[in-house]
Amino acid sequence: MRVLLPVLVAMLALLGGCGSAPAATSVALTSTSAPPATSAPPVPPAGDVVVSGDVREPRTWTRSDLAALPQTTIEVRYESGQGPQERTLTGVGLTEVLPPDALATTDAKNDLLSFGVLAVGEDAYRALVSYGEVSPDFGNRGLLVALTEDGKALERPRLAVPGDVKGGRYVSDLVELRVVRIAG
Repeated sequence: MRVLLPVLVAMLALLGGCGSAPAATSVALTSTSAPPATSAPPVPPAGDVVVSGDVREPRTWTRSDLAALPQTTIEVRYESGQGPQERTLTGVGLTEVLPPDALATTDAKNDLLSFGVLAVGEDAYRALVSYGEVSPDFGNRGLLVALTEDGKALERPRLAVPGDVKGGRYVSDLVELRVVRIAG
């Protein structure tokens, strides 16, 4: 619970758009390579996704790079502002794009649990997932960087979060996966 509370506080602060936690909690984002939350996302060519932040080596995945990775097809159901949605998505698992060894971890016990992945859309829409949800050693939720939806190619990839009741963490027109270390 000691690890979970600071992560939840930081996630709420990021999602609230304020970029910092209340003074009483002393939670800080220590990503030094990521731009402030209010900056415009990088806009790579259509289909490309930038991996930035607290990673060992920042990189840009091109559409052809993503298409060359093992593909998975999933059926998802979630609620949206337009009502219930049912989609068939095909793409690459987020752990293929962002494997555990890509994160700038230390020797601290379960250090992967100190990271979040901020998915950023071309329109600057953002959603945060904890790396614990992504990691095959912990949540193993099967998050997907979708390249097709219902059999049609997407112009830009879409982050899919299977199992979410609402589709708020599905990020359309994905342009960046920003890794952030949450420290307390």
